[in-house]
Amino acid sequence: MTYANLRLCKKPSSQSAPQGIYCGTGLTQGRDSITMSDVCRNSMEHFLWPVSRQWADPYTRFVSLKAEWQADTSVLSSITETSMHPAYQQIIGMGPVAIPFILDELRREPDDWFWALKSITGEDPVLPEQRGDMDQMAQAWLQWGKLQGYIKQNVYY
Repeated sequence: MTYANLRLCKKPSSQSAPQGIYCGTGLTQGRDSITMSDVCRNSMEHFLWPVSRQWADPYTRFVSLKAEWQADTSVLSSITETSMHPAYQQIIGMGPVAIPFILDELRREPDDWFWALKSITGEDPVLPEQRGDMDQMAQAWLQWGKLQGYIKQNVYY
């Protein structure tokens, strides 16, 4: 049997499959054919399951996207290029759920998260005199995060 012959299968019923045939693969309903059909169905469900559903945990998704973004853009110097990276855009697409993760990243190691924060929140707490100084920009966003309730007040920076 080739890969092309495997199809997403359902257990046979009197209406869905001819007697003695399982999943239209030409296999009879013996123990081996049922096992093969279950393997077929499980693997197809796994590989056809949308990635968005596989990433049910937002933190896991964020960490994965962050790692991809940082690996792919570490040699780029243009904020426009790094911010247009698909993984960065997907982080923005996560919406407000990503804000605490981004702020935590800024706290640990300032990076170019400002575009994402501004895109998600529609705000920009960075003062004109702070622009260009990543540490001051990060502090402005961290202060904003405290005021908005994204960061607990007892966390020290």
